[in-house]
Amino acid sequence: MIIEGSTDMRLYKRFVEDRKCRLIPANGKENAIKVVNILERSNFEGILTIVDADFWRLDRVDFEERNVLVTDTHDLETMLIESEALDRLLEEFAAPFKLQKIKTPVRELLLEAAMPIGLFRWLSSSSKDKLSLRFKDMHFDSFMEKFPLSVNIRHMIREVKENSHEYSLNEKKVKKKIITLLKEEHDPWQTCSGHDMVEILAYGLREVFGNSDSRYATEGIVDRSLRLAYDITMFRKTELYRSIQEWEEQNQPFVVLQ
Repeated sequence: MIIEGSTDMRLYKRFVEDRKCRLIPANGKENAIKVVNILERSNFEGILTIVDADFWRLDRVDFEERNVLVTDTHDLETMLIESEALDRLLEEFAAPFKLQKIKTPVRELLLEAAMPIGLFRWLSSSSKDKLSLRFKDMHFDSFMEKFPLSVNIRHMIREVKENSHEYSLNEKKVKKKIITLLKEEHDPWQTCSGHDMVEILAYGLREVFGNSDSRYATEGIVDRSLRLAYDITMFRKTELYRSIQEWEEQNQPFVVLQ
């Protein structure tokens, strides 16, 4: 089974039958799909890849390839946040009285806060405005607001602009487009990036609703905690799990799942 990267591998290896299924990280979505296509042309049997959906569903991309399966939501991290893994993490790191104060469920807060960034990422992608902006290594503290937990859109655009060294980017025009997209009905689970949601969750734990154990919560700590909290019972509830079962039925005697 080909997967996008080594972090995905650490999660999936807990759910596969390691005596019958070998996991291979491909260093990216495009590579994973390319490997499968090459092996299919060679009539190689028993090959499967799992990739993040990313914006495929928003872009209405047809991905009905028999050996390519996709995540239920935007990516693997959003699947973790959608599951009970988030609730387990909050039991460990959140202060109950602070959660009562904010009233809005944390999962909903994260989606609302991450939506403008997700839409900006989509706007920047090759299927939309082809802005080719750099979102990696953004400083979330520069555009996060505490009460309510949210993103300052103007500051977020400025951070991405400077992070990308695209100083000619028209900030007002971009903000207007993001606000227009926010008014449209786009599924937040297909729009929001899991990385952004994890960063926002880490910020929320440090600054808004965390207990004393979460004062130094980072994206890495939160991401790792979500993965550890995610178990096979949660995975079995997903469309992805059912898709793997269907693949096994159609590709006997090959086995993936435990």
